[in-house]
Amino acid sequence: MEIFGYKFNIVNKDADMPEEADTMGKIPYPKTLQRTRQDLSTWRNATILAENLQNPNRTNLLRLYKDVDLDAHLSSLVQTRKNAILGAKFIVVDKKGEENEELTERITKKWFYDFVSLSLDSIYWGYSLIEFGDLLHDEFVDVDLVERRYVHPEFGTVSQTLHDSTAICYLESPYKEWNIGVGGKRDLGLYLKAAPLILWKKQAFAQWSEFTETAGVPLKIGKTNVRDETTRSNMFNTLKDMGSSFYSVIDKNDEIEILQGNTASGYQEIFNELINQCNRELSKLILGQTMTTDDGSSQSQAEVHERIMQMVVDRDTIFIQNVFTYQLVPFLNEHQLGFEGHSIVTVPDDELDLKEKSEIDLKLLEYYDIPAEYIAETYGTPVEDKVDINSPEQVKNRLDELFKT
Repeated sequence: MEIFGYKFNIVNKDADMPEEADTMGKIPYPKTLQRTRQDLSTWRNATILAENLQNPNRTNLLRLYKDVDLDAHLSSLVQTRKNAILGAKFIVVDKKGEENEELTERITKKWFYDFVSLSLDSIYWGYSLIEFGDLLHDEFVDVDLVERRYVHPEFGTVSQTLHDSTAICYLESPYKEWNIGVGGKRDLGLYLKAAPLILWKKQAFAQWSEFTETAGVPLKIGKTNVRDETTRSNMFNTLKDMGSSFYSVIDKNDEIEILQGNTASGYQEIFNELINQCNRELSKLILGQTMTTDDGSSQSQAEVHERIMQMVVDRDTIFIQNVFTYQLVPFLNEHQLGFEGHSIVTVPDDELDLKEKSEIDLKLLEYYDIPAEYIAETYGTPVEDKVDINSPEQVKNRLDELFKT
């Protein structure tokens, strides 16, 4: 607020989160979700457990998701899609659509962007229960994710242990005043569809690595009298000191035969194509297209893929906008932060649109006159009407105006 040229920050009453409302505090001894070997059978069984209507259990599925989240290509895709939202400008507007700069400054804080990031994570991981910390000077001290493996969104509860039937209901007071649940209650996230692709991809990498070790690295063979312990031991030590490649000591009459296909490059191409195909499928799943992350073949195709990517971003924008409208703003009003009658909206980046508009306007100038007011309003550049030197009347009138001033 500004009074007589002086700015004042109106600070609401601070509020500490009550100890009894600490949702994560109800998990006394959280355990690390151990990583285990994953394959398609574990993915299928974990999905069946998570989709169980009577007693859903997401523990095994979340354990699988931890491995899925490590994939470099998938991480890049997810971050690209999230950055399209996190990189936008967020403002607070009233019912007339006019910005309230004081409230906008109130959300331009770390806690707000942490909340947006965790909310977007629900698209990939599934339902996310987000807990807010103490309120200090109109700003939440921290915003954290309640460990998903303890959360049962189908019933609105958080259990104290992984196998404990005792649970608290975070939809009731005092928990609901400090928690926001984002996402569908039975939504298992996009990682459910990404998991088999990641598993196939990991398997291809493992087999390719094994093939490289056997076919790409030369095998050293030493032939000697294997019955003579001293001679055989000397041969072992000799081959061992010759480098890190595989070696074998065999009898003079023994043979080792390594069977391969027509060409080694053919095997490599099989692994490479499987990995690339998995990456393309992941790109389609997360971004709706492939050309944003992969090489394209033509400008027209790139433009089509860019429009598809924009449709995905628009959908995420609507998603986060609904979270603001129906969850975050009412939550902030519960804490008396003064957002009544206001909305949090995203301001689209129109830099590209402005560039395209300028190119169109330049072409129109070849055939039409464009008012100076339009140029000034659209591009923010003050201009005046050009004088047509071919018109003596306009020159005289313009000179008269200058002399009068």
